[in-house]
Amino acid sequence: MAQNSRPVFRSPSLEQETVEELSRRLLEITAQLNASNRSLQHLQQERTEMLANLSHDLRAPLTAIRSAVDYLTSGQSLSAQDIEGALTLIDHRTGTLEHLIRDMYELFTLEDPSHAFSFQELDAPAFLEEYFYTALPDSHYAGHLLCLSVSQDLHATLFADPGKLIRILDNLLGNAAKYAPAGTKITLSAAPSADLTSLRISVTDEGPGIPPEDLERIFNRTYTVSSARTPGSATGSGLGLAIVKTITERHGGTVSCENAPGAGSIFSVTLPAKFLQS
Repeated sequence: MAQNSRPVFRSPSLEQETVEELSRRLLEITAQLNASNRSLQHLQQERTEMLANLSHDLRAPLTAIRSAVDYLTSGQSLSAQDIEGALTLIDHRTGTLEHLIRDMYELFTLEDPSHAFSFQELDAPAFLEEYFYTALPDSHYAGHLLCLSVSQDLHATLFADPGKLIRILDNLLGNAAKYAPAGTKITLSAAPSADLTSLRISVTDEGPGIPPEDLERIFNRTYTVSSARTPGSATGSGLGLAIVKTITERHGGTVSCENAPGAGSIFSVTLPAKFLQS
């Protein structure tokens, strides 16, 4: 016997709500896809610009090395002084290439989320003092007056990778020495935030400062050093500051740069910290 079938009652308002909900979700998904696409395009543009900058930076030392090799193998009579000068140039430019390649590899490695950091609790003042007095290579800062400014009342603990933190300090101090004139002061300092949630580690130099329009992008990996700030042979789009930014962000921190009052610049990293009240 056939069963009686009753028409299913559908509320018009319920159907309308379902359609509106599906439409809203579709719009959200579309917006997310568009945002992801823009992010990928931005990353691709950044990588393209960075590779173009690196290509330019690699070309200069390679050209110099090739010229020196051609000079040495030209068959002309060369004095011992000429040969030594050419070999010194080759050695110097080879070092430049090694530095660029190392930084490029390190940056790509740090940006890989699977690259693990070795986090541990660090006594921040003790760590900075040990670094300053034992780890700084004096030969890199010849002609500069290095100063450490950390209050005796500062009791801060960082949860950080000590090796990566040393890399941050090396890069910031090396950057300062690169641009600050000989005979000027470079200061490494640390101070707590006003709300005692983070520690600001800064390197202050007495160099030419940063063009105002470059302050917000100087940590970007595509940033090219302005000729106004580039003294002598300190040319190129080094990746040192981009490495600082990447390491700092992997620690949950932030980076900043500002021009110091009078002259020079202040490069800072701000890291989450715990403080013991004295």
